[in-house]
Parts: sequence; C-alpha cells; structure tokens
Amino acid sequence: MNDILEFLIKRRSVRSFQQKPVDLELIKQLIYVANHAPNSMNNEPWKFIIIIDEEIKKKLSTLHKGASHIALAPIGVAVVAEPEISPETWMVDVVNATMYFVLAAHSVGLGVGWIAAYENKKAKEILGIPDNKVLVTLLSVGYPDPNYKPREKSVKNPESVMFLNKWGNTLIRIKEN
Repeated sequence: MNDILEFLIKRRSVRSFQQKPVDLELIKQLIYVANHAPNSMNNEPWKFIIIIDEEIKKKLSTLHKGASHIALAPIGVAVVAEPEISPETWMVDVVNATMYFVLAAHSVGLGVGWIAAYENKKAKEILGIPDNKVLVTLLSVGYPDPNYKPREKSVKNPESVMFLNKWGNTLIRIKEN
C-alpha cells in the first residue's frame, strides 16, 4: 500500500487535546487547502467560523453528548454552507471542503474531532449564523493528547459495500486485470 493510502487509513477522530495553542496562520493554510476541494463550478459555497473564545466553545460543548470535546480543544471550527451559491450541490461541495480541511490538519500533526451538529438551531444562534445558511458540522481542532488512544477502527470489506453495474449485483471477488 502506498504512503497516501496508508495516511488516509491511519487518520482517526481525536477528542482529547494538548493545551498547546494552534497558530491561526496554520488554520488559514488548512482553509486554503480546503478551498481546493472539488466543488461544482468552483463556487466554494462554504464559510469556516474559527472559534477561539472559551465561553463559546463551552456553550457549544453542551449541545449534545458528542460535542463535549470542543470545549477542550484549542480551536473549534464551524463549517457553514451557503446553499444559494450552489443550490444543487452545496452539501457535497461543503463536505468535500471539510474533508480536505480534516486531512490537511492530519498531515500537519493536528487532530480533529467531527461533531454531528447539522442545522443545530442553538449552535446557529450561538454563532450568529443567518437562517439562510446551513450549519453542516462543528470540528474540534488541536494537537492530540499523546495519551489519547482512539478506538480501533473496523470497516466492512469492500465486497460487502459494492455492486457490479446495478444495485443488487453482488461481487464474489474482484477480478484482477
């Protein structure tokens, strides 16, 4: 397996961080990378809200049980879609940009925890996100705690999630050329 594939497989969500500051210039670089994500007509229908205020992170951390780690992260990030810019593709476009951000962060030694915050009204209120914008996700970002051990990840084998040509046509094995 090549280095890039290995890099992708080894990335894990991080929910425990060192209390070491993260340079905002580095975050700007990660967003620059995110802006290169595939998106329809290069419309880039997203905005990133960088959250460094401790009170805001605390408020966001209480929104549901899976959000607690944002309070402990040096930086929180809200990823917001602008559906009016790309009405038919904004969701895929924004998730592509988010993954580019996450992978770029991993490449520079940062950990990221993805928080399922899709259209959380309280989070939108806390962050001042207008009604016509869509909160897609929250991310906690920081240098991973060296003692944090992410859960082992098990994934389905490729054949269990593949069909050949049409839905329902299962593969017994992939033939090599």
